[in-house]
Amino acid sequence: MINMIKRLVSYVIIQIRYWNKLKFPFSARIGVRSHFEGANRIYKRSFFSGSMGYGSYIAPASCIVGKVGRFTSIAQEVKCNPGCHPYTYPFATTSPMFFSTLKQSGHSFSKKQLYEELRYVDGTDDPVHIGSDCWIGERVFIVGGVTINDGAVVLAGAVVTKNVPPYAIVGGVPARILRYRYDDETINFLLSIHWWDNDKEWFSEHWELLSDIDKLKAYYVSSK
Repeated sequence: MINMIKRLVSYVIIQIRYWNKLKFPFSARIGVRSHFEGANRIYKRSFFSGSMGYGSYIAPASCIVGKVGRFTSIAQEVKCNPGCHPYTYPFATTSPMFFSTLKQSGHSFSKKQLYEELRYVDGTDDPVHIGSDCWIGERVFIVGGVTINDGAVVLAGAVVTKNVPPYAIVGGVPARILRYRYDDETINFLLSIHWWDNDKEWFSEHWELLSDIDKLKAYYVSSK
């Protein structure tokens, strides 16, 4: 009963705080210190804690903790987890009872912490960073400390164990680069203009440019 009341209070607080920026049902869970830029949506049974840029969303039953850029699409059942276990030399076991003081099972024989169990993006407290204009497919798993850079696409079912370059398409277990969305010249152009950083008025006026990259290039060339 107490937990339900706490959830209800948290739900109301976040609804009030981001009433014109975020849509989410009661079954979704949002970290109380999260930040949303606007036009965001968290679908049912998903959990999110962190910061989310304008126009990004998370589909049902996903769990994301970290930073998400603008106009990024995250499919259902996408998970990130900063936790890890040792499983090679010199450790003789994967059980944290012998290298961790966190007492995951309720008990530990270890008198000190011998292994870094949580991985974060360098210089931050975020388990993952996902850039702008990314598409993360269904049932992707992202390990802690990974950055998925702007424009990247992660295909369904991939396990992402290392950073993904801008505009790369990755897939597989573990995920590897299959190809890039565009040629080098186009990728450099897109990274130089950061079109996603424009304001809402610009998007309202120029939305069709985002459906034709040649027109987008022509627009920025003529604007110089």
